[in-house]
Order: sequence, then structure tokens, then C-alpha cells
Amino acid sequence: MRPYLRVQNVYEDRLDLSDVMSMDFPGEDFERYQLYPGDILLNEGQSPEYLGRPAMYRGELPGACFTNTLIRFQAYSHVKPEYALMVFRNHMHSGRYITEGTITTNIAHLGAGRFSEVEFPLPPQEEQTEIVRRVELLFAFADRLEARLATARRQVGQLTPALLAKAFRGELVAQDPADEPAAELLKRLAAQRAAAPKAKRGRSPT
Repeated sequence: MRPYLRVQNVYEDRLDLSDVMSMDFPGEDFERYQLYPGDILLNEGQSPEYLGRPAMYRGELPGACFTNTLIRFQAYSHVKPEYALMVFRNHMHSGRYITEGTITTNIAHLGAGRFSEVEFPLPPQEEQTEIVRRVELLFAFADRLEARLATARRQVGQLTPALLAKAFRGELVAQDPADEPAAELLKRLAAQRAAAPKAKRGRSPT
């Protein structure tokens, strides 16, 4: 029995190993489906917007295999796996895999044959390294912005009730000592309303 990865384990740029299943892979099947660090797995069938969603296997689950619901890409010596992963992520977000795949009952399928038809830009390795470095910097910057936005939203959520409470207490602006306190004003208005005669309701003419 060997652990294997399926579509449910492959997310963009990460593997979810919280729900890994196992099954028997006979000798030839194990040789065919065994994963090696640097292998990139892509979803072969998925909702159209997630078609071709890729993640790299980095040896997190030793001896793991994959099922044929995934496409396995192995980079040869002139391709950096990290660069290939970014190319595949770009194809997924740009909709390139959707145009190449087929859609049936809201499920899109890519398949290894159609996947092999998708273009793969191949600059020199030095340029691949620089592209990876720059993109990772941009991703890190985007993560920081997202974290700051989440913090700001939490602060706004906490600030609104506090502002309302201060507004009702009359504490939003500096108070003139000669002004009547807000609490006293509310009491006086309530007393005036209670003392005022109630207007009689008349029937509307028919």
C-alpha cells in the first residue's frame, strides 16, 4: 500500500496532505506513477477556472505516487522546475488551458495530449532564474499588501462600534463646558415628548 495524490490534494503552488489515500501499486505501476522531488502535478479535470492548477512535489510524502486524474510534468536539465511552475500558473490564470481543453457538464478536461500542445517559452537558464526571483519578490509584496488589507479591515470593524459609542456620548469633538451634556439633553427631550399632548387620529375621508 502506497500513498497517492489526486486532484483533491493539488492546489495552486501547494499540496494539501491532510487527506491522503493509499492503494496498492504493483511493480510496473509504481515505477510509472512514483513521484520525484521537482515533479509538477496539474489537475487534468476540474472546474474550468481551476483547470491545470499546478503544484510542485518536493518530497513531502516519501514514496508517494499520483493518479491519472493528474498530469505529471518532469523538467529536463535545461528547465528549472520553479520556472515551469510559474509558466503553468500563468497559463491557468490567463485561461490558456480552458481554450485548449474540453468542457463537459461544467467540468473541464485537459489531458496529457492537449497539455503537450500548449506553448512553453524557454529562455536560457540564467534568465529563468531571474524571472523566478522577480516573480517571487512580487508575490511576497502582494502577500504583504493582502496582510495589511486584512489588518485594516479588522481595525475598521472594531473602530465602527467605538465611533458610534463616542458619538452618542458626544466625545467625537471637543465639548464647550457651557454646552448641555448629551445625556442631559436626551433626558430633557424624552421628558418633553412625554409631556406633549398626543395628537388625535382622525378618519380619512372616503
